[in-house]
Amino acid sequence: MFADLHIHTNFSDGICSPNEIVNKAIIAGLEKISITDHDIFLGNIEAKKIVAKNNLDIEIISGVEFSCFNNGTEFHIIGLFIDLNNLLINSIIENMQNKRVESIKTIIDHLKSKNIHLKYNDILSHAKGSIGRPHIGVELVNKGHAKNINQAFNKYLSNNLLEGIREPRLPSEMAINAINNAGGVSILAHPDLSNKRLFDDIKDMKKKGLQGIEVSSPRYGLFRQKEIIELSKIFQLVKSGGSDFHGFHKGIDISKSNGVTKEEYYKILNQKNNQ
Repeated sequence: MFADLHIHTNFSDGICSPNEIVNKAIIAGLEKISITDHDIFLGNIEAKKIVAKNNLDIEIISGVEFSCFNNGTEFHIIGLFIDLNNLLINSIIENMQNKRVESIKTIIDHLKSKNIHLKYNDILSHAKGSIGRPHIGVELVNKGHAKNINQAFNKYLSNNLLEGIREPRLPSEMAINAINNAGGVSILAHPDLSNKRLFDDIKDMKKKGLQGIEVSSPRYGLFRQKEIIELSKIFQLVKSGGSDFHGFHKGIDISKSNGVTKEEYYKILNQKNNQ
């Protein structure tokens, strides 16, 4: 693969620093990567500084990931080639950061009702940027309630256990508009093929300006990949992909096994240039 266009750092819910991510990508032989942290640009900014300072032979594509809803169903939408100084998308990010704090405090209260007492400042100390459930998971491990982050999610932080408490979501149209307004390319991340309304939802989001779809992801195998490639053809969406690397999922790493080819990458770039 030529580029991994879906990577998370410890500025959102990953565990590796931008410096570690850049080193992993260079070792893997990738030429370009996109840091797509949730609701924040700080990981991008630091990675770009590291590459420039050390004159490294790799390019950082500015990215971001938004959690969204479309007709009541959750989707994740990635923006690639984002103008990090765009006022609209930065105002949305600021609002999402404030809502993230509110959701974390709500989860703390929920856990307190289960006789698990955590302090917000202790959780905040684990977050370099976007605060989220993984940072609660770290504190649950530190306090001896779980052996690792995966167990913390299974015992305390999964969607069904939190009784509807979630990190903030954007209407899909707002996310797509903000990405496109910032000169970026909007990509539907890891589509859920078990969603019986997926075809109709993609059709709807395409009308709202969606430009691409992830066809390469460790979340699905080759059979499912063929289905998503077919959807990309039907809706004339550019093909994207990446590892969705966080650092704590077994078997998922930054490598040439996950991502897009050189041809696919330049088709995404052409989509941006032709806007």
